[in-house]
Amino acid sequence: YNTTNLLHLLRMSKLGDQIKNELENFGLETPEDDVMTKLTGMCSTLAINPSDFADEWMAFSINNCNLDLDMEGISKFEMFKMTKMNQSPAVKKERKSIKLNATTHIGDLFDDILDAYIPESSPVRTSQSQKRPLENPGSFRVPKVSKTPTRAPRTQSRTNSSLPCSLSPINASPSQTYSQRKGSGDIVNTFNEGGLDPVTDWSGLGGGVKITLPSSALTKPYQYMFQKLSAKAESLDEHLDIMGEMLATHHGVQFENLVKPSQGECRVVGRVCCDSTGKMNASSVVLEGSLDVSYGKRVSVDLRALDKYALFPGQIVAFEGTNPSGRKFIPTKILDPVPLKKKVITSDKPVTIFGACGPYSSQDSLSYEPLADLLTKVKEELPDVLILLGPFVDVKHPQVEKCDVGEMTLEELFESQIRHIQQNIPDSTHLVIVPSQRDAACNFVYPQPPPDLKITSPTVTFAADPCVLEVNGVSLAMTSTDVLFHLSSEEISHPPGSDRMGRLAGHLLHQQTFYPLHPSSEDVNIDYPHFIKHAFFESKPNILLIPSDLRYFVKNVQDTVVINPGKLAKGSGTYFKLYVKGSEQITNSTFVNIVKI
Repeated sequence: YNTTNLLHLLRMSKLGDQIKNELENFGLETPEDDVMTKLTGMCSTLAINPSDFADEWMAFSINNCNLDLDMEGISKFEMFKMTKMNQSPAVKKERKSIKLNATTHIGDLFDDILDAYIPESSPVRTSQSQKRPLENPGSFRVPKVSKTPTRAPRTQSRTNSSLPCSLSPINASPSQTYSQRKGSGDIVNTFNEGGLDPVTDWSGLGGGVKITLPSSALTKPYQYMFQKLSAKAESLDEHLDIMGEMLATHHGVQFENLVKPSQGECRVVGRVCCDSTGKMNASSVVLEGSLDVSYGKRVSVDLRALDKYALFPGQIVAFEGTNPSGRKFIPTKILDPVPLKKKVITSDKPVTIFGACGPYSSQDSLSYEPLADLLTKVKEELPDVLILLGPFVDVKHPQVEKCDVGEMTLEELFESQIRHIQQNIPDSTHLVIVPSQRDAACNFVYPQPPPDLKITSPTVTFAADPCVLEVNGVSLAMTSTDVLFHLSSEEISHPPGSDRMGRLAGHLLHQQTFYPLHPSSEDVNIDYPHFIKHAFFESKPNILLIPSDLRYFVKNVQDTVVINPGKLAKGSGTYFKLYVKGSEQITNSTFVNIVKI
């Protein structure tokens, strides 16, 4: 070999090693020599980065019925890449400039956009005969721009001091729905396992409350939408490894490869998944193992031998059973989950807490009357803490969807609400604000950082979603995300139980995380590297606050008081009042009322 050939061989060898490492990150075994030669040649010829190849191959394989990494599969992938590369210039040449004038018809504008981005031969193109005729074409024409603007443009943004401190936009009208509500002030649910005297005086300590955040709390915004598929896979596998080690230590067992044939009893651990798209059922359950123990492989699960189970996608579970063929695991027992370590209350001072979850305005108005009435109750009864969970400016409200909020921007409306709340509660009441992914003025990511407002006060705490607070030594964990509703849509169980809400809430404590469902609901955008850092329980909370569209309740779940207060301006319109006497047994020293606003 001459020097050029040797350099080429060394470069190809290094490229091959990089490809092997990237494939191993996804739990794929090293291909045979002829396949590796084909791979390195293809990546070199088509200038494909090894990391990009691994990501694209996984997507291509899944979209083609889990195509194997062999000569046939690589040939199909290479043909796909070459076809895609050859089509790109042609599409680029066909793009046309789109000009818009005062008489442009909106239907013609859509045709121009279609012509610019979709080739003539594409089946997606809609023929002229298939177009839906406009009922009133004249009303869909772009109007001429008036020389005199109807609204004076802003020359500069408002300063914080000039923002109005109000709950509602100027153009908000009173809500007819809210004014016709019934049962205002009724107590619809009570929790009092300790037999405490009913609380009639909710006034607190008069400013003597202390609220702290753990050192692991999310306190600042972070960059999102930059999550790589490999980072997500690593985070999920790390979670599975941690939970697997805890289960192995707790039960004193060793877990085996879940695809290894076994005629005798064996124990395996993995993440529950569905073998197809759509809702999981008893016949579509598969178990996904970790990279370390099972190389990330999956095995079908036959649940017929189990007397009872409650499973959902994303749940990490340990089974005991047999796997005769290596292709179907037959569990006979589900190992008990690892209990969280108990959180000891460090103060004997009683504390009173009021709390509610948004939305705070009825669907027919942005008047925020429910929130105003709640603030009036706080003024009258003087609790130690007021916890308000978003959304405050709900993206699903009809007026917010149309940006019909008067002269203010959505961000200004949000800030003016918080300022109004702060100024209209007693100085002795500490305010806690938790955002929601449905807040129009907050980051749409989970975990969600605290609102970035220039409001500093020793009696105001801006917390993340999810978060854990300590109030006079009492641990309160909370999230504004409707995890109960999402779990209820995906869970399968046998036999049907009577306390379904308690079982759903128990999944959070068993899985030791605020959001155990994977894949998540379409409404929840999870950043998994930050999720691993900020969305897990370090210890069992004394109080778990999980608002939901499901019916309100207060329950003792695994010695944790779980509260679903409902929504303040939705359904029955409810909020909660909480009194903690201050003793080691939280369930015996807690009194809770859920009240109609």
